[in-house]
Amino acid sequence: MASERLNLRRILPRWRAAALFAVIFLGLTVVLVRDTELQWWQAHDLRAQGRMRYLQTRPLPADRGVIYGNNGEALAVNVPAVTIWADPRIFNAQRKVWGRVARTLDISLKTLTARVQSAGSGFAYILRQGQPQLGTALNALQIPGIYVQRTSRTYYPLGAVTTPLLGLVHLDHQGAAGLEMGYNAWLAGKAGREKVLVDGQGEVLRVLGARQAPVPGHDLHLTINPQIQYWAYMTLLAAQKHFGATDGSAVVMNVRTGQILAMASVPSCNPNARGDCGDPADYVNNAVHQAFEPGSVMKPFMVAAALETNSVQPDQRFNVSHCLPVGGFCIRDDVIHHELNVAHILKYSSDIGAAKIALRTPAQAIYDMYLAAGFGAEPDLGFAGGTSGVLPPPQTWDKARHATIALGYGVSVTTLQLAEGYAAIANGGYHVTPVLVSGQSTQRVRIMPADVAAHLRHWLEGVCAASGTGILAAIPGYAVAGKTGTANMANGKDGFLKNKTNATFVGFAPGFAPQLVMAVSLRGSTRYWNFGGVESAPVFRVTMRHALEGLNIAPRWCGGKACVSKDKHITATQAEIWAEGGGN
Repeated sequence: MASERLNLRRILPRWRAAALFAVIFLGLTVVLVRDTELQWWQAHDLRAQGRMRYLQTRPLPADRGVIYGNNGEALAVNVPAVTIWADPRIFNAQRKVWGRVARTLDISLKTLTARVQSAGSGFAYILRQGQPQLGTALNALQIPGIYVQRTSRTYYPLGAVTTPLLGLVHLDHQGAAGLEMGYNAWLAGKAGREKVLVDGQGEVLRVLGARQAPVPGHDLHLTINPQIQYWAYMTLLAAQKHFGATDGSAVVMNVRTGQILAMASVPSCNPNARGDCGDPADYVNNAVHQAFEPGSVMKPFMVAAALETNSVQPDQRFNVSHCLPVGGFCIRDDVIHHELNVAHILKYSSDIGAAKIALRTPAQAIYDMYLAAGFGAEPDLGFAGGTSGVLPPPQTWDKARHATIALGYGVSVTTLQLAEGYAAIANGGYHVTPVLVSGQSTQRVRIMPADVAAHLRHWLEGVCAASGTGILAAIPGYAVAGKTGTANMANGKDGFLKNKTNATFVGFAPGFAPQLVMAVSLRGSTRYWNFGGVESAPVFRVTMRHALEGLNIAPRWCGGKACVSKDKHITATQAEIWAEGGGN
């Protein structure tokens, strides 16, 4: 047996030893070559990748400027929030706990997966501007690769009351609409950054010296009175719902300084509720972005032009018992009258009388008065895309347009323009440029003689008295002056819709010494008595009463107590009758 084993060893081939030696030598050569490649050829790239993994530059978010009302109350503030982000290179290895992460953040696993996979290789946003408690709950899980960064988000204390005015901000804290967008360069801060050293799990080991501190944005102080803004919005919203209006807006302004105390729009949305402002129509500022045919609220400016050019006299009377043929169409009144003077033409909103006055007045004079009052001019308040409306040049007016433009047809205006136009009547004939940011100066330009403005103030008080079209705007104890306007909406086929209107009221108070003016418009109304005197005048009454009381503007005194309107027992039916079918 021993000899057989010896013979077996002898017959083993010698090349096997050579082959084993060759394999060992080749392996050592490969290791040596790879080591040489890593140490020399790829050293720079590997060091760079190492720095990328362990030396990171992280952003330091900057607070956005605060927006304040005129009483110091904040309208847009910064509140604590968290941003959740992940490093997919690390987080992908933790797939077994992704379900727990999704439940903690109150999102679906599908959403979490999509956000991780749709981002870059080293950074993925999971949740932005989330509630701080979400960050606390996530940190408690101690899952590698997903991180919580403290930041802030914008919170609007008045919610939907101010959304169309203030606008919105994107998730990156940049303005998306309204004043937030118009003043973004002023409000937005400048983000900082810092370099940090992290471990293999992405946790910060040390903050390095290279740090750029964030620069917060500037605050913005508005002339808006939060209380008046609240009442303007709430009453406007109630009227919109009651009359089925598509949209509407209201502006309250100081007649002498031009300061805007309220600018409300409907519809609106609550920007504090995630996903509530998905429809762009909910944050459009209709007061400056929506132009409409205003109807009879344009008549006082036509009358001002007529008086200034001596085309008519203040006590002149007109026969309005028959329709007035103009351009193949007969202008009529809702209620038949026989003979009216200028004051009663405004009080009863006689289209026949207004057209007769307009046709006696040069077209250029009417146009110049409209232009001087602010119609046809874009607003300069910081809103992007504000409209100027439509004011055709007088060279294009034929006889029909000459008459109907005086009635508020063939011209389109905004609610803001109506407020600034009527402010000139209230303050004695001066156009004042509207102001929305505290500290900005206004310009005063006389656009009508003082005596003309005085006549109009007195006549417009009659509009809000018994049998006037604006009786529903009357405020007990205060003299109120104003004008109603109702215009059927165009159907796009050279005609008008019979059941949809632009309902408008513009007024000022107190009538004997006006301080505040308010314009209200509701578009697309379809229900009930959808006229300016019934639909928009009550919005004025409720808001203006709260504004006067809030600003301590005293009523008239009769003996030892405030005067009480003689018309306090007016029934709704009587008011509708006196409003000439609603007040056109």
